[in-house]
Amino acid sequence: MRFLAVVVLVLALLAAVPATATAADVLKVTPGTINFGSKPVGSSTVKATTITNTSDEAISLSLVFVRSWDDFAGPAVESTCPGFEPALLQPGESCTLVERFFPSETFLGIKQDQIWLATATDPQSGAVLETEEIVFFGRAR
Repeated sequence: MRFLAVVVLVLALLAAVPATATAADVLKVTPGTINFGSKPVGSSTVKATTITNTSDEAISLSLVFVRSWDDFAGPAVESTCPGFEPALLQPGESCTLVERFFPSETFLGIKQDQIWLATATDPQSGAVLETEEIVFFGRAR
């Protein structure tokens, strides 16, 4: 049931993105895909991505999980992006989304991915301006 609720939320967010928006309009995610590679069971690795408001106006930024595996822990405390509550991002301002990958025996050999949606909305109207997908992935060995 929780999975279905997440899918419905994701589809609603994607449907609300205006057809005129382009990737350069509001959000820049660098990098958008983060590969942890193959890591030994019991190790811990930290990687990050930067999300920047490239518009001329303040935006409300929110992050939502699309997929999450037990071997990922994020947003890590080092993150400056909002965890589970929207936050204001001024023009040109950036935040960092940090993930930890803790490979476990349970998922040995399986490619795991932690997928986030970063959504920029107008703080006044609540209108969705842009949504970007962020993918962290790795494999336990």
